[in-house]
Amino acid sequence: MIHPLTPRISQTTNQPTSRRLGFSYHTRMAVFTDTAIVLNRIDFSETSQILVFMSKEHGKVRAIGKGTKRSTKKRFAVGIDLLEVGYLSWSSKHERSETLATLTEWKQIRMFGGLREKLSRLYSAQYVAEITARMTEDWDPHPELYDALFASLLDIGNAEEPVDAVVQYQLALLNATGSLPRFDACQRCQRSNDLSHFSSFEGGMICRHCEAGQVEKREIGGETLRRLQGATSSTARIGPFSVLNYHISHQLGREPMLAQKVVPSSKQRLVE
Repeated sequence: MIHPLTPRISQTTNQPTSRRLGFSYHTRMAVFTDTAIVLNRIDFSETSQILVFMSKEHGKVRAIGKGTKRSTKKRFAVGIDLLEVGYLSWSSKHERSETLATLTEWKQIRMFGGLREKLSRLYSAQYVAEITARMTEDWDPHPELYDALFASLLDIGNAEEPVDAVVQYQLALLNATGSLPRFDACQRCQRSNDLSHFSSFEGGMICRHCEAGQVEKREIGGETLRRLQGATSSTARIGPFSVLNYHISHQLGREPMLAQKVVPSSKQRLVE
């Protein structure tokens, strides 16, 4: 049995046609294969969808799935769900084409069943999928981020308090995309003490001596800071999520849509 984290090697095909989903493809179209997680589905037509995947070896892949939305007399819909893992095959003129790829095969190998048992878990997993889709570039491989996403969905599906697992993934995503803030020193004067505010523009913490001159900032408490610095004794949950979500929102230009479902804004403003 192949482990879900083990990708099948990308490959091209010289076969004249592929009929896995009932279509014919030109012989010059290459077919690539990888292990992937479904991040998003967007309706395209009455029967088709645009699907967004995070693949192990190819990064984010956007592909049109013809016939995946609804079955017809000539074509059976394969029924691809959000947040499931499977073997993905797609055709494209070349690997990093700017146009949408075309889905040729999808074989589900895992469903995170625990995500559907509690609404808080499902919202947390959808938030994780949303920020992954929006903060990563097409065809930019991040095998370590794929592993972190897979582990995060497992943890969320088994958690009583899924916010902890979300925070760990927020940190992994920011690190993989080169946007991880610094929490160990003031980004203006390099002091390591009296850290009181976080600035997304500065890329980290600001001390009490410098925060008066910083327009964009947010005060955070000691428990939240200790958690963000990696102190295992900290029990803060909402504070770290709130700070990292604040930073992600600045990176994206607006707050992720699912953030309010994970932690309402009234709670996010708490200073721990």
